[in-house]
Amino acid sequence: MLLTLLMVGCAGMDSDTSRHRTPLENLGETAALEVLDEPPWQGATGSRVILVTPVQADVDFGEQADARFNDALTRRLLSARQGPQILSVADAPAQADAPSNQWRLFSTLQAPLGAITLSDRKLYPYTLTLTLKRGSSDDIWWQQEIDGALDERGLPLSAAAVTPAP
Repeated sequence: MLLTLLMVGCAGMDSDTSRHRTPLENLGETAALEVLDEPPWQGATGSRVILVTPVQADVDFGEQADARFNDALTRRLLSARQGPQILSVADAPAQADAPSNQWRLFSTLQAPLGAITLSDRKLYPYTLTLTLKRGSSDDIWWQQEIDGALDERGLPLSAAAVTPAP
């Protein structure tokens, strides 16, 4: 009887770790790791501030692509041990009085080829461009491109973009 109660209790547990992550969330985490892997600054990372701007995503990736990607990117940057300070901002234009330890992170998610239709689904090839600019400068200090493809089943497509199966 004790074994039965234990099994029922375990089966009833609900946790966020069991939630299925979307490809856009995985891409956001990958982007964060790229930024943290080889930062363009010298010295202690903890004294740096990164202003994370919303990703500029093509409509092919769905209405909520920016929210899912940005949430995962920001969370992963925040979870880094001895990582930089992270601020999520709506816009990060260059400001003349911006401190030199401040970096602006811009992300662009493009579908240069549009959808590729396979026999059972569509794939969306993408190019994710990550760009870091420092302080008051508009000069690019670091840039990384990540190429891949996302399956339409994992994208948060809008109702208008989804065509019903015949």
